[in-house]
Amino acid sequence: MITKKTEYAITALWKLASNTRNLTISKEIAQRQAIPPKYLPRIIVTLSQAGLLTSTRGYGGSLKLKQPAEEITLLSVIEAMQGKPQLFQCQSGHADCVNHPDCRLRSIYNQAQDALENVFNTTRL
Repeated sequence: MITKKTEYAITALWKLASNTRNLTISKEIAQRQAIPPKYLPRIIVTLSQAGLLTSTRGYGGSLKLKQPAEEITLLSVIEAMQGKPQLFQCQSGHADCVNHPDCRLRSIYNQAQDALENVFNTTRL
């Protein structure tokens, strides 16, 4: 499940990737992408720590992608924000499923998970 905060991070980076200017003001992204102001500073810190973004603090703080947009995958953004995306709870390593280890659905779930990760890993900003 992709969280709303992760969605905001993806839309913010997408906006930066499509920007023809070198730097973008964080307030501008928040307004244009309808990201609540309380979320953006935390998102910026997380993306900066993951090496996806550089930010300039201060009045009108500016943002810039740290790598070329074509090198940043959606999977890298998602993993930076929330860890590996999981379609099903049983894939997170918890053995609380009564059908584990004989679950016949597990291989289907794993195929769906692999397909999801492939789409996110081949989609670039």
